[in-house]
Amino acid sequence: MAANALNTACTVVDTLVATQLDVLKRINRKFAALRNLAQLLEQLGNVDELVPNIGALIPVIRVDLTVYENMVALCPYLNLPPFTTGDLNQLQVQLTGAYATYFQKLLNHPWYRMGQLQEQLLNLQGSANFAATEILDFLRCLQTVCAAGQAVSGQISALADAEIAKEVKTFAENFAASGGEVLTEPMKIKYQEVIDIQKQLIALGADSKSNYTAAKAAMGG
Repeated sequence: MAANALNTACTVVDTLVATQLDVLKRINRKFAALRNLAQLLEQLGNVDELVPNIGALIPVIRVDLTVYENMVALCPYLNLPPFTTGDLNQLQVQLTGAYATYFQKLLNHPWYRMGQLQEQLLNLQGSANFAATEILDFLRCLQTVCAAGQAVSGQISALADAEIAKEVKTFAENFAASGGEVLTEPMKIKYQEVIDIQKQLIALGADSKSNYTAAKAAMGG
């Protein structure tokens, strides 16, 4: 009876250890994949080519017919339609649309996607069991007890300590030593560059509504 109880307990212990080890392996593989993808995205694209000389762009609420026509001529990358008919508000709506289009393009830029990988990792961290290393240490101790009674149980198929140690070490390096960071410092700078341009486009009016009169008055225009 005692032997059967030990057999059952030790089988459960082995199963738990195997499950936790599998969790660690999947987390470690995911982290490596995200880091590799970030390295690839870092090499793609150049945000300056997407939005050249953003400092030359004019806030929507400051646009008049002359400014608009100058922007049509000097900023061909905005793809602004030439002025034909309509009022000032229509010109502002068209410029807002152009800014909003560039804002959306930034959302698909490789450097922005690179930065979003860190958000994926945070989600991964939130769903992962961060007590995994402690659990493995505890269960490994129980495995040792079971292994000592192996002659009695006859059913232990203990996982290799070296394999457990390897995954625990990788997990610790990824989430402790590097703080779970996928991005290197140069990657973070590039990601922040995209975020800064997005903020500038919003300030210029990328998310403005159709009525600009009140906004212009608020700015003393």
